[in-house]
Parts: sequence; C-alpha cells; structure tokens
Amino acid sequence: MNWKRRASRGFPAQPAGGLSRRNARHLLFELLAAIAVISLLAGCGEAKVSESPSDAPSPPTGVTSPAPSPAPSPTPSPAPANPSAKLLFSSGFEGSTVLSVPSDCFGTGCWQNIVGIDSLTGFTWPVNIWGGSSTHFQLLADAPVDATTVGNYMFNQIQTVTGHNGTPTRALYQQISQSGVSGTGPNGGPTQDPFMLQPASETSDLYISYWLKYQPDLAQKMTNDWRVVFEFKTAGDYRVIVSVVTWGLGAGGVSVPLSWEIVGDNEANGGMPYQRFWDVYNTTVPVPVGEWFKFEVFWHRSSGSDGRVWMAVNGQVIVDHYGSNMGVNNASINRIMMPNLYSSTSYPIYQWVDDVQIWDGFPSDAAPH
Repeated sequence: MNWKRRASRGFPAQPAGGLSRRNARHLLFELLAAIAVISLLAGCGEAKVSESPSDAPSPPTGVTSPAPSPAPSPTPSPAPANPSAKLLFSSGFEGSTVLSVPSDCFGTGCWQNIVGIDSLTGFTWPVNIWGGSSTHFQLLADAPVDATTVGNYMFNQIQTVTGHNGTPTRALYQQISQSGVSGTGPNGGPTQDPFMLQPASETSDLYISYWLKYQPDLAQKMTNDWRVVFEFKTAGDYRVIVSVVTWGLGAGGVSVPLSWEIVGDNEANGGMPYQRFWDVYNTTVPVPVGEWFKFEVFWHRSSGSDGRVWMAVNGQVIVDHYGSNMGVNNASINRIMMPNLYSSTSYPIYQWVDDVQIWDGFPSDAAPH
C-alpha cells in the first residue's frame, strides 16, 4: 500500500513507495522517543511558568504581602479611632520638660512656669489651646514670700517614680508643707498650689484626663474635710469644682469615709453674693488612696438644657449633669486647675500627676458616656 505523510513539526517527511520492516522499526523507535521528549518538556515547562503582576492572585482582605525591604520601618502610633475629636495636648512630663524657678512674686505668692518638649508625645509646654493660653503654678502661701522663701511653704518637682502601668516614669510631684496662716495645722486660709491653664478665650467643648495619686495617709488626715480634685472658673460668674469629702452619705444615710462632691456655683472671684446652682454626691465609686487613678472630665457649655458636665474615675462615671452651666454674664472660662492641690486638712499634703491629655471632645478610650 502506497501512502504519503504530510511533513509535520518534529517528524521528517517519508519518501513515497511504502515502508520496509527496518524503516518501520526505526520509525516506531523515533515515535516513542519523541513522545517521551514531549512529555518531559511539558512537565518541566509547567514547573517554571511565571505570572505577571496583573495575573497574580491577590492576598485575602486584611492580609499584607511580605515587604521586600530587609528591615521594616517601625510601626507608627495608631490614630485616634474617633475622628470627631481632636487631640489638643498630651504630655507625661517626659523629654526636656522642666519647671522653672518661682518668679513674678506678688506678696503672698509666686508663679512657676513649666516649659520644654515632651519627646514621647511631641507636644510642647506650655499648653496652647483656644487661640492661645498659658500654663503655670500659682503658689499661694498665704504669707509674705519671695522666690527664695516660697519653697518653705510649697514646691513642685518632676520626679521619676513607678507609674500607673507599673514601670518607671516621670511625673509631676506637688507638695504643700505648711500654710502661712495655720502652720502645719488644718488650713485656715486660701493656701493652695493650683496647676493652672489660663486660656485666652473659649471656643469649644473640652475633655481633660490625667492620672493622679494621693498620699497614702489621706484618709487619716480627713475627718470633717475636703480635698479639691479639679475645678474651672469663668471670668467672675461660674465655677465647676469636684472634691473628695468626708460628709457624703451612702445608701440608707450611712456615712461614707470618703466620697465625691461635684458643685456648680458662682464662686469665681467675681464679688457676687454666693449662689449654688447644683450639687451632686457620689458615694458608690471608691476614692483611691495611695494608688494611681485616672480622672476624666468633659463639659459642653450652654445656657440651655443641653449644657453638660461629665466626670469619671477609673472608668466609672461619678457625675453626668445636664442643664445650664453659664453664669449671669455668660463669661468665658479663664482658669482651669488640672489639678489643684488644695485641702482643709493638716499638712503636709502631696500628690503625683501624670499623663495629661486635652481633647476638644470625647476620645475613643474615654469612660462610658
């Protein structure tokens, strides 16, 4: 039988006139060899196929492909989760933060400034909010003093101590050793050491938090007494103040050794007849003594029912008061004591302060609000 095969890739054309037995065997051998070679090449080619970037499968959502750089960059601090609140200031008294020597004395007291850059937060002392402000201590000794003698009555320091997370930290230390009126006995005058923020204007809501640690013998010192935690004052017509007191009554009228009292009144050095607008006691949230606790305060100023004053201690709300918190003159806030070392007890009194934050609204990690 005569046949003629068309030339194909990989096999030579055969001459017309048929196949001899030898040629058939040779052809069969070549065919088997060609099949083996094709199979081998197909397997190797499959193992070496590469994909272009557009064809490569995308990683699952939330999974990041490995970075080609041998040394990844440090992970930045996460941005606040609440986009509606802006961090205005933050400091733990780290870096080059220092206290200046007392100066600008005025008879019975002096001023003391705080300056420098907190290297951990990047913020600079003094605090600058609401279009400009100053931050300093008002050392009110209630006795004739100057820059060299005011330290006999009170002083402030930045100390390295064990912080609220159990590790060493720099913190503000405040101490009043004696009063110019009563010596080391119970305070009979305005002797105090407020850490005071003085804004030039008032332009927004405000949230402030800081960590506070009281002296371990606070409860023993307080019999029928008070100790200021925080306050703000306007230019003469309104004040909000929170204090630790000994006269709060718990459930069933049972006396509680230490409790919280929060007051809204007009004691803002405006010379007005005293008027108390509202008064709240909290006897359920414990007053920590000799240990760090977190204090938080928020306010929305208004002459209407939407005015709000909110405070929390260690994540537990101690007051959430709604209603007008404006004075008769609608005066702006011009003094914020954060905190004020001020008490009716005997001396010495002292405390530590750390990790001050100021926001224009509730941050994402604020206590329930």
